[in-house]
Amino acid sequence: MKKIIIVNNNMKVGGVQKSLCNLLWELDSVGKYDVTLLLFAPVGEYMEQLPPRVRCITCKGLFRYMGVSQGEMHGIDVLKRGALAAICRIFGRSAAIRIMRLGQKKLPETYDYAIAFLHNGRNKSFFGGVQDFVLHCINASKKITFLHDDYNKCGANHKVNRKIMQKFDIIAACSDGCRKVFESAIPELAYKCVTVRNCNNVKEIRSMADKDPVTYDSTRINMVCATRLSPRKGVDRAIEAVASIVDKGIPATLHILGSGVLEEQLKQSVVERHLDGIVVFHGQQSNPYRFIKNADLFLLTSYHEAAPMVIDESYILGVPVLVTRTNSSDEMVTDRACGWVCENDQQSLNQTLYELLKDRLTLSQKREELQSRSVDNSYAMGQFVSLVEEG
Repeated sequence: MKKIIIVNNNMKVGGVQKSLCNLLWELDSVGKYDVTLLLFAPVGEYMEQLPPRVRCITCKGLFRYMGVSQGEMHGIDVLKRGALAAICRIFGRSAAIRIMRLGQKKLPETYDYAIAFLHNGRNKSFFGGVQDFVLHCINASKKITFLHDDYNKCGANHKVNRKIMQKFDIIAACSDGCRKVFESAIPELAYKCVTVRNCNNVKEIRSMADKDPVTYDSTRINMVCATRLSPRKGVDRAIEAVASIVDKGIPATLHILGSGVLEEQLKQSVVERHLDGIVVFHGQQSNPYRFIKNADLFLLTSYHEAAPMVIDESYILGVPVLVTRTNSSDEMVTDRACGWVCENDQQSLNQTLYELLKDRLTLSQKREELQSRSVDNSYAMGQFVSLVEEG
């Protein structure tokens, strides 16, 4: 039985953590691998959703500070984490990592595969460290790093990170699009790159969707947008697009799930545009699937994305999607015929949304088609198994 250790910062709400949780469930069901999960900090909403049989360990040294925020610290930990974050801002993450490594012994066990599930970001951001831990603190025959974002647009394409990437045996991107962006950025490492798609907990998603599903006003076209309310996600563009179709007489409502730094600004914009009741904020939801299940359309208007899991989740629930073009949109939407992709600008978004909603039959036919499809993780798991059996 091959021994695998997977390292991540924490299990807080996020696409990387959700993908990791789903992968662990799939590996648990396979039962042919000895899997250990190492977390910098054993915190986050997904801790309670881990498979009960997963062996979870944590590091006791300074790396634990990269798994929590400054606001979560107390006592002397406030000063320690603050000092490391300051060193990172001034001298770069590698300087902070060198200090953290001083008190971190190598793990006593040896593994067949050590997997860094989170890649490093911007050089002076106190974020990441997972790749460094795998490279320097774990003994393993092969070391793998996952890539969950657009390597250029997330700020990771830096000379320090490039040197780190070179040290891994395999680089596993979560989509073909993300892999191609990375290969274009660092072509000399293309031979190490493979695609391993995200897993989804299909049974759990459908079960949660059936728990008190939201019933919408059938006289209106109801769209759902579930995302962080941050600049990158382009929620302001979704609001603008809905305003444009309402002005043309189409009865539509946009339901926004999530929170973030732009929440108050977006709410104020809705008030100023007299869109109360047309754009509705529901806040952060522990069960977004009950909102998605009966929606006519899922709307994703990001400026850039990797492989958004919410597209898969909408697909599982049989809800068509409209997304702006990013590096994985065609393989996730067009190739699976589960919705539509528009160009990544406001005009294209407005026009495509209008064309879709002016004839409601288009949406209902796509929903009916998607509802009849069977969805599972066989393809994604096949890619992962190839990674650890043949990689």
